[in-house]
Amino acid sequence: MKLTRRDILKLGGVTLIAAVGGSIFRAADQGMFSAGQGVAYEAWKNWRDATNPLERIVAAGILASNPHNSQPWIFRISESMIDLFAAPERQIGVIDPFRREMYIGLGCALENMRLAAEAEGFKADIRLMPDPTTELHAASISLTESSPATSPLFEAIPQRHTNRAAYDTTRSVDESTFSGINALVTESTVRLIWMRGSSSHKRFGEVAIAAAEALVADEQQSMDSHKWWRQDWDELQENADGITLDAQGIPPFILGAAKFLPDMSRSSNDQSFVKNVRDIYIPSAGAFGILAVNNGRDNTQRLQCGQVWQRIHLWATTQGLAMQPLNQMTERADREAQLGIEPEFGNAIAELIGDKNWTGIMPFRMGHPTTAASPSPRRGLDQVLG
Repeated sequence: MKLTRRDILKLGGVTLIAAVGGSIFRAADQGMFSAGQGVAYEAWKNWRDATNPLERIVAAGILASNPHNSQPWIFRISESMIDLFAAPERQIGVIDPFRREMYIGLGCALENMRLAAEAEGFKADIRLMPDPTTELHAASISLTESSPATSPLFEAIPQRHTNRAAYDTTRSVDESTFSGINALVTESTVRLIWMRGSSSHKRFGEVAIAAAEALVADEQQSMDSHKWWRQDWDELQENADGITLDAQGIPPFILGAAKFLPDMSRSSNDQSFVKNVRDIYIPSAGAFGILAVNNGRDNTQRLQCGQVWQRIHLWATTQGLAMQPLNQMTERADREAQLGIEPEFGNAIAELIGDKNWTGIMPFRMGHPTTAASPSPRRGLDQVLG
C-alpha cells in the first residue's frame, strides 16, 4: 500500500512515524508483538532446567549484570570445579579501555554462582585471579557437598533487571534501605559511598550529565557503544546480547510506535541517551551511590566490587526497588587516562568520593520503580561453556 501521510510525534526525545501498509510488518519484524520472547530470552526461563547441577550454577551466572549486556564470560566445568574466564573479544572497546567494567561484570556472575551453588547443596570456595600468568582467568570455584541453602537473593536472580525508566519522585528512599544495603558490603576492599546531601546529590547529577555529553562527543566511544545496539529482531535473536529497545524503560505506547521505525542511527541513539540522563535518570533518582575500591586497576578488587553490586541489586529487587548503573563518568575517567589528557572526570569522581584512599569505579542510581524492568537477551549454556 502506498504511504500517503505520516503523523510525526515527538515523545521522550524519539521521533515516531506512524505509518500504514508495510509498517506493520516492520513492527512485527522488530519484535513489537513478541518482546521478551524467542531463543534469546530462554536463559531467564530455563536457568534451573539443566540435568547437571554445575550447569545450573553456570546458568545462574549467565543472568548477572554486565556492561552493555556484552556478557564477557566463558565458563569451564570439571567434576567439582567451575572456572570463569574473561572473553576479551567481548570487551566494549574504548568505553572500557582498561577492562574495569568487564571484571565488575565477571564479579556479578560470580555472586550469582555462589548463591546458586549454595542452593544446589555445595559450599563454594572462590579463588579470585588464581593464575598469575594470565589475567583472563578471573576465578576458580571449588565445590564441596553441603546442605542446600536457598535465600531470597537466590530466588531474586531471574527477577533482577536493570531499570532504565523514570523512578517515582513522590516516594523517598527509607533510611532502613540504606542501612540494609550497607550491611551487604562485607568485602574490606569495597566501600559504598552514598550521595546523601543535597549538594553532593546535585553535583553527582551534574557530573553524570556532563560525562554523557562528553562520551557521545568522543567519536570512538560513540561508535564502540553503538556496536552493541540491537534493534533488528533477527540480529537480536542471533546474537542474544547487547542493548535493546525493550530494556530502555520506554512507555509501552512509545515503545510500540518506535518499532515502526528503521533502526535508530548512532547520532539518534546518542541524543536519546543524553536526553534520558538529563531528563529521566538524574531528576527521578531517589538516591545516588558510588562503589569504590582501594585500587581501581586491581582485577581482584574489581571482581569483589561486582560481587557487591550484584548482591545489593538482588536485595533491592527483593524490596521492590529499582537500580541502574550510571557508568558514563567512570568511562570518561578511563578514557582520559587512556588518552593522557586532563582528568576532568577523574578529578570530579575523586571530589565526589572525598577520600584519596578510595577510587570510585561503579556509580549508580536507585529509587522506587514506576514500571517493571524488562529482561535483556542472554546467550545460553551452549554458547558460554568452553
